[in-house]
Amino acid sequence: MRHSGNSQNRDGFDLALIDLLPVLWQRRGMVALAFAAVLIVAALIIPHWMPTYRSVAEIGFVTGGDGTPLDGIGIAQHLETRMAELRGNEVLESALSVLRGEGVSVVPDGLDIPAGEERALGILRSTIRVARIGNASVIEVSARDADPVRSQKILSAVIDSYLWQRESARKQGLRARLSETSDQLMAANMRLEAAEAALADWQQAAGFVEGDESRLMLDRIYELNGALEQARRDLERTRLMAEAKAKAQSIDELLALPPVANHEMVRKLAGQYDDVRRNHTAMDQRYGPKHPAMIAITGELETVQAHLNEAVMLAARQVELDLQQVQKQYELTKSQRDAWQIKLSGRHDRAQGQATLLRAVELARSEADKLSTQEQELRIALAAFQSDVTVMQAATLPEVAEFPARRDLWIAGVLIAFFAATGAGMLRHYFDQSIHDDGSIEDQFGVPLFTRTPQIDHPDNQSIAMEEAVGHLVVLINILVKTRGEPGRPHITCIGSAVAGEGKSRLAHDLATGFAMAGLKTLLLDGDLRHPAGLGKVHGGAGAADLTATLAGDAAPDDAILRAEDGLVFDYLGARASVPGSLATGLLETGLEAVLMGLGGHYERIVIDSPPILSVADAVLLMGASDARLLVLRRGYSKRRDVGDAISQLQAAGLQPDGLVLSAAKVKPAYGRTGAIATGAV
Repeated sequence: MRHSGNSQNRDGFDLALIDLLPVLWQRRGMVALAFAAVLIVAALIIPHWMPTYRSVAEIGFVTGGDGTPLDGIGIAQHLETRMAELRGNEVLESALSVLRGEGVSVVPDGLDIPAGEERALGILRSTIRVARIGNASVIEVSARDADPVRSQKILSAVIDSYLWQRESARKQGLRARLSETSDQLMAANMRLEAAEAALADWQQAAGFVEGDESRLMLDRIYELNGALEQARRDLERTRLMAEAKAKAQSIDELLALPPVANHEMVRKLAGQYDDVRRNHTAMDQRYGPKHPAMIAITGELETVQAHLNEAVMLAARQVELDLQQVQKQYELTKSQRDAWQIKLSGRHDRAQGQATLLRAVELARSEADKLSTQEQELRIALAAFQSDVTVMQAATLPEVAEFPARRDLWIAGVLIAFFAATGAGMLRHYFDQSIHDDGSIEDQFGVPLFTRTPQIDHPDNQSIAMEEAVGHLVVLINILVKTRGEPGRPHITCIGSAVAGEGKSRLAHDLATGFAMAGLKTLLLDGDLRHPAGLGKVHGGAGAADLTATLAGDAAPDDAILRAEDGLVFDYLGARASVPGSLATGLLETGLEAVLMGLGGHYERIVIDSPPILSVADAVLLMGASDARLLVLRRGYSKRRDVGDAISQLQAAGLQPDGLVLSAAKVKPAYGRTGAIATGAV
């Protein structure tokens, strides 16, 4: 299955390893250029490379002492601190003093003393490298320099300075801790004496305190707290009733209050009032208001109501009296509770005084004992001081330069040049859009390849190859004539290309020559009105008719044709001068069909030389009027993108190229001819 002409961008870049050498040979110019460029850059850089020598030493630390944590994280932090100290200013300044005494300088000549000191510290710090070895409490210290002896001296000076600084700092730290501990012990003894004196004074001044007194006082306080809570509730309830009584506007609203409604006199009169009111209602329905009995019962109802109102007012005043009484009871209970709490607090303070003083004496004595022990330990540690740093490996004298040496750089440069050249060749091959004679043209564009015409460098040597290629194309077109041709009508073959310069005019000329040499009446029609080939100027007379006049209807085709007897092997019809773009397209649209019909009875083959398809629309018109359509590709010049776009334009117009012709193809030995070259048929 062939791919369409639009899908041949870079999908075909699928190379096997065996294809790498042919690709690199094909792109040998780019490969050689990239290889040489990298080597030139390496030649400019590598001679200035200064090899360095690395002197190495190992230092071990004793962990676990002086409060150093023993877990993994603590050891790592401890070593990080020691490594930072080794590259600190104090150590490096001491090392610089030692190096000056030995006649070793790390500062370039010409710097003043202050600037030289700062520069020396920076250079020395950049020379020293410190790293931990595995998970052990050992660090590796190294110094790099262009001189192996100087690297060893620098490293030895730094390590000796660090050991001296470390030992001095630890001893100074022990002395400072001993002095601080002695001062703390003296202050602790003074606090112990003061606490013991305070305890003695208290014991003389304190009296006897009964043991159960606190419990009894606490029980009384709990009892008063319960009574106080109950008094608070009664006070709140009574206050609410008093507020409701103050807001009441009628006897009925006062009767709605529970204290008034539950009053004994009010409850009795309210029941009597209800009985009299029921009797009044019953008699009113029976006798009416003017009856003597009704008058009597009405007077009784009013009397009971008056008594009820007096009782309600009395009960309402009782609410205010109850509020005052409850509030007095609450204040009394609260004052009793507060008095008992004060008594309990005083008793508690007296009881706790002795315990507090005893604890103070005990703590002061414990602190004094601890500080005394710590002071003795520090004195012993200072007397038996041992360094926590051990030089496990002294600074070595490097014998070989550190990687990379100049030889290593040259090897790396050659390898980089090789890979850069390979990558450049592959990228050049990957991004190359040119058409190549690699056997995949038909698969790329989905159009059969009719023939290959060779590159004509020496016409005398390669004319046979061109004749055979054109002869093969003549045979193929003759086969198309038998399968597609119409009797009595000339077969029209249109030769086109995507862009200019691909050899379509040369092929059209050679194809017309091939038809004529085969005994066929042939006409070469130059359809490029914008840039005509110029055969009309060479073989035609001035002022004679041409294709432009024929298309415009100003001349007959017979008057514009250059006959074979005028020096050509075929008849020729073309323009003698360039025609503007829009005018040329209009002439072809209106007159091409009539011209071809007028030529129909005179020729067996008509070959049309078309303008570039991607340049003007004239090519599509000429292709549409042809029986066979050939698209010329030039090896190493034509671009896959352009060819694909040209095929797409033809397909958009409903046209399909019948075949491809690869020009400037690779030459091969011609069959049956010694020393000749030709191309094989497809």
